[in-house]
Amino acid sequence: MYGGPFNLSNMRTKHRKHNITAIYPLSRSITGRNNWHHFLKSNNVSLKPQSLPGKLNTYLKKLRLPQFLPELAKLEWSIYKTSTLNIKTTYSSGGKFQLNPTLGISHLNWKLSPFLGKKKANFRPKKGQEWILIWKDPWSKKINIKPASASQLLAIKLVTDKISPQDVAKSTNSDIQQIEAALSATQRAGLLIGPRPRIRRNPLIFNQQQKISDKYIFADTFTLQWHITGACDLHCKHCYDRSRRSPLTLKQGIGVLENLKNFCRKYNVHGHICFTGGNPFLYPHFLKLYAEAKERGFSTSILGNPTNETHLKKIIDIQMPGYFQVSLEGLEKHNNIIRGQKHFQKVIKFLKVLRKLHISSAVMLTLTEDNIDQVIPLSEKLKNRADYFTFNRLSQVGEGAKLNLPDTKKYAAFLKKYVTRSKQNTIMGFKDNLINIVLNKKKMPCFDGCTGYGCGAAFNFLTVLPDGETHACRKFPSPVGNVLKQNISEIYESRLARRHRKGSSGCNKCVIRHICGGCLAISYSHGQNIFKDIDPYCFIEP
Repeated sequence: MYGGPFNLSNMRTKHRKHNITAIYPLSRSITGRNNWHHFLKSNNVSLKPQSLPGKLNTYLKKLRLPQFLPELAKLEWSIYKTSTLNIKTTYSSGGKFQLNPTLGISHLNWKLSPFLGKKKANFRPKKGQEWILIWKDPWSKKINIKPASASQLLAIKLVTDKISPQDVAKSTNSDIQQIEAALSATQRAGLLIGPRPRIRRNPLIFNQQQKISDKYIFADTFTLQWHITGACDLHCKHCYDRSRRSPLTLKQGIGVLENLKNFCRKYNVHGHICFTGGNPFLYPHFLKLYAEAKERGFSTSILGNPTNETHLKKIIDIQMPGYFQVSLEGLEKHNNIIRGQKHFQKVIKFLKVLRKLHISSAVMLTLTEDNIDQVIPLSEKLKNRADYFTFNRLSQVGEGAKLNLPDTKKYAAFLKKYVTRSKQNTIMGFKDNLINIVLNKKKMPCFDGCTGYGCGAAFNFLTVLPDGETHACRKFPSPVGNVLKQNISEIYESRLARRHRKGSSGCNKCVIRHICGGCLAISYSHGQNIFKDIDPYCFIEP
């Protein structure tokens, strides 16, 4: 059994010159202090750290070292080399994929990936080929160390050898959509540098005295929140919309997927579909539509109500969803008043099923005057049950018009407390843009905002209803077109979409505009002009 206080995932870019022990922490730990110093002294390799893996081979028997040690050292040297490289570009030139210049590939004859885990590695390595990828993320510059998947190796080979997806599909009789999906997924992982997306913020809406990173100007993923049915097995008191709409046919649904695929190709972005309803599992063609989405290379997630394990296994057989989000509106008594009797325990049991099946789970709460004091206690109850928990303020439209929000002063105080408590509870996530006011004032790192770009209404996000009606945001009436009658490109480029995308002009000079922009739905439900007035709950100091 091998283990120790080191693991490869902890290696970062700060190495003291060429300190060989800093470069090879695991190798040194497994070798043992005395053997390590004897080895270094005998070989004088401290001057040439790259020679250590080869030198170790000759000392295995003499020092009774494990056979896999040279391979492990080889991996550690690759990690060190990557840590010394710089990545200056986030997008490729010439409209084609390029390899991340920091990418290193280690072909090993021992399966050493358990050493990559966050926890202390105690295991017996086994013989067997393994490919390990080491690279710096183009945006965060963080070092990633992971075993390569078959699709990643395929994508890397295509780019390295300049082979087109069309040629591979033709020669191997493969589906070109799956090959393109592999390239897209490998780019999102940061292994490839892709061409610049065409979804772009108008920089004039930002504070002109600030230099805003391209990370907040360009979006490389476009999300369609797709309400495939209005049918629901609940009757929640804050539901945004109970209107009856024409049901979506399977043919129409496949047409929407083709529509989205064409949009993503035109704008050079990856497509993500968030399937929801109503309850998407009540839509008769859900599994077929989900499979069609997977075939076109879209990543997927689900917003729905608890369902049975059989349904989930069928979903997993098609494609593992990025996450499955359910809702709770407070502690058990209050939640069941809003969502129905026994709903709370159904969700708790369902979270166990999600964990059993290794599906990432998220719990969303709609914040009101009545449950604001239950948010943090609920997050504590969900610790070790859910992977993620967050909240949204109630938009007082539809059934939600009958409920109330807390006053601004109480909400600001709540956000400060929520941020503080989140340091001790890792499942507590940030969703409301106004949290960035608190983070910015505390000089803490801000988060990327509601959709990763502050308010993403009609920017990197659109909502589609069962009859094709398309909105900038689901939380308030914001119609911008209909995907059953128009191309998504046409909708996206429309005057209405551009107005929603621009947001409120009242936010333009704000220093956190690029990661905030308030909430248009809250402004709307308070009777404000969403294109001029700031979020009525904004408490940023001038």
